[in-house]
Amino acid sequence: MYYYEIAPADKSYRGNSLLTYSSDEKLAPGQLVEIGLRNKKTLGFIVQESSKPSFPTKPINGFKDLLLPTASYDFFKAINDFYPGYPGASSQLFAPSYLAGKTVSPAPVTTKNTEVPLPPLNDEQSQAYEKIMADPPGPKTYLLHGETGSGKTRLYIELAKNSLSSGQSVVILTPEISLTAPLAKQFTDYFGDIVQINHSGLSDKQRRGNWLKARNTKLPLIAVGPRSTIFSPLPDIGLIIIDEFHDQAYKQDSAPYYSTARAASLLSNITGAKVVMGSATPSISEYFIAKRKNIPILTMTKQAVSGKIAQLNYQVVDLTKNQERSRYPLISQTLIEQLKQQLSAGKQSMVFINKRGSARSVICQSCGYRATCPSCDLPLAYHADNHKLLCHTCGYNRELLGNCPVCSSSEIIFKSPGTKMIAENLAKLFPQAKIVRFDKDNLKAERMENNYSDLTSGETDIIVGTQIITKGHDLPHLGLVAILQAETGLDFPDFSSEEKSYQLIKQLMGRVNRGHTPGLVLLQTFDPLSPAIKYAAENNWHNFYQQQIEQRKRHGFPPFKHALKIEASRKSSSSAQKTLDGLAQKITASSKNLEILGPSPSFVERKSGNYSWQIIIKSSRRSDLTGIVSGLRGNYKANLDPINFL
Repeated sequence: MYYYEIAPADKSYRGNSLLTYSSDEKLAPGQLVEIGLRNKKTLGFIVQESSKPSFPTKPINGFKDLLLPTASYDFFKAINDFYPGYPGASSQLFAPSYLAGKTVSPAPVTTKNTEVPLPPLNDEQSQAYEKIMADPPGPKTYLLHGETGSGKTRLYIELAKNSLSSGQSVVILTPEISLTAPLAKQFTDYFGDIVQINHSGLSDKQRRGNWLKARNTKLPLIAVGPRSTIFSPLPDIGLIIIDEFHDQAYKQDSAPYYSTARAASLLSNITGAKVVMGSATPSISEYFIAKRKNIPILTMTKQAVSGKIAQLNYQVVDLTKNQERSRYPLISQTLIEQLKQQLSAGKQSMVFINKRGSARSVICQSCGYRATCPSCDLPLAYHADNHKLLCHTCGYNRELLGNCPVCSSSEIIFKSPGTKMIAENLAKLFPQAKIVRFDKDNLKAERMENNYSDLTSGETDIIVGTQIITKGHDLPHLGLVAILQAETGLDFPDFSSEEKSYQLIKQLMGRVNRGHTPGLVLLQTFDPLSPAIKYAAENNWHNFYQQQIEQRKRHGFPPFKHALKIEASRKSSSSAQKTLDGLAQKITASSKNLEILGPSPSFVERKSGNYSWQIIIKSSRRSDLTGIVSGLRGNYKANLDPINFL
């Protein structure tokens, strides 16, 4: 009889140790097996052989004819150490449930190159390429700070060509499914069927086929997809590209709460792959880490189409000015005039409204005042149930004032109109225009990806939408981008709200001036002096970065302190608060080197009938926080290195 320590690939397993099972067959580390876990069957994989334990063991029910490659096996151990507390969820990344189905034979892979002609690298692309190629083989990370339209994808293709010529596979990550297809097409057009597309929208059979193709082929592949693609069992990975690496989607929002950038670094150390993180708006923390660790920062500023540095043409519209008000909320007189001009010139306009978080914001319509926490400098959120303003980070609260404390105006607004109302009002103003709306309420046939040809051809006059319209779209007839309320993202009571607002504004500004036609960006706002709005409009990344770093250092926010967010969900609000009070006291008693914020209600306090509260723990040593997670018992959600405190 043989005995093996097995990692159950089931997120419900929260034990801190591996489980021991028996088998009458000799098996190898990394072998996928089927085991009994409580009263159900689940997949798992063998971590190591062990001696006979002192307790009775369950037998291994069966095993799949699948073996994790050594790199994946080592990657699992690295992830489980770096993000402890969720071994079942970590195991599931490497042995996903769709592998339990019937094994299929993957399609054969060829090395045929379709030889689609590519434009030559420009001087900035060549400099970035040569810098990366000049370094010897081995793990290395590069931060590519490339402006929108500067040709980052062209550089990625050249890097992939080099990796493939060395017999090494490539992982290319995108923030979300909608961006996977257009990026994958560019690689497929050039490299052919060695490009593999991965995402959760595929059927289990397709995903199983992709996994087997990656695992069994002896030829290098290119795998393109969202963050989970990094766990593909590819042979000999030589290059990992994280496109738009600043995007929040790269942080897993459920157990084991991994950061894709950190996961890529761990995999790089195992495989020797080079990691390229590209973005027009790098995350503040990652940029700080790059500078501190002397990670090369490569810059591209020229437009790939024109070869020139894009000149941003923008105008800030102060919504507190009476002369800008019209009979339609958030549609200023300047916007009406600009829309008329674009329609007369036969150009498209894009009208963006950010609905996330706006319903709880508190803004003075006369002077732009926003209530903030005196301890955190973060916006206070309005709670209608008790008419109080609350800080969701430290718990500070105060009564809502009837008048603005700055200008005494009673014109306090709490919410904004949505996309549907904006589209309807624009139709009244411009009945001859073809107006389309894109948001989460669209039916399948109405979605942006199913109407892309109408948008690129210029048949649509005005595009109204939420964040769906901000990313990855090249519209050659677009002449105007209007951001209806540029400070909306600043209403989030979180240390990262200014950074996210800056990134969003820059994404929207990147929809115009892409080398096709001159464009204008209108930034409507009640807060024209906001650093996020000012620096984004001026395209002044470095000043914005410096302002953010100074602010975060002053308050001990990441990247200056490591953070852990622990959330408890209970049947009543008082029970959730009491639970976290007790946990906070216990943690404080065990270590004096920690700073604990809260307990405070979670940003969305009530979820599925339960009430959620949270505490934030900060420390200069990450090991203090991993120790807390490893020792945590009970029904908690523990998020290491959260990108926000919401």
